[in-house]
Amino acid sequence: MTDEELKKALESAQSGNTSAFGIIYDNYSEKMFRFIFFRVGHKEVAEDILADTFVKAWQKINQVQSHSAIPSWLYQIAKNNIIDFYRVRKTTISLEEVASVLEDAATPIDELSLGFEQRKILKMLEQLPLEQQQVIQYKFFEDLTNQEIALIMNKTEGAVRVLQHRAIIKLKELLKRGPTS
Repeated sequence: MTDEELKKALESAQSGNTSAFGIIYDNYSEKMFRFIFFRVGHKEVAEDILADTFVKAWQKINQVQSHSAIPSWLYQIAKNNIIDFYRVRKTTISLEEVASVLEDAATPIDELSLGFEQRKILKMLEQLPLEQQQVIQYKFFEDLTNQEIALIMNKTEGAVRVLQHRAIIKLKELLKRGPTS
């Protein structure tokens, strides 16, 4: 979708056009689902949170100032919904379920068919501090810019770059010596 099409869809959705909001949904729902799933670990829960995220987005669509702000705005809504979910219940992510979701999605990492090396990398990601895990996921799994990551994590772009740099160094070290089981 081009910037101009997204801009028109936002303007139309802000005027109450549900079909235009459907275009926004179609453009972002898959990425949002992966973002949510990686944090909750269960497909059904992720689907519920995704639905709630877009319901809240529709209710507050007039808060969006620019079409370029849509992704970070949606991620913030989803992040808040995930926090609400964890206030109620704690869960963990199953690597098998992660592999299943990734195999279904049409992204470059999925085209690698999540073989042994990819599973090894996912396992190594778990060994990073939480903020480093988040930065790596946002950057490489969600394909967000440092500016978008900074908005979501309430950090400066410089802090995001430092976290990313440290995470990559740590992952390289882990790759050299292999995962700890």
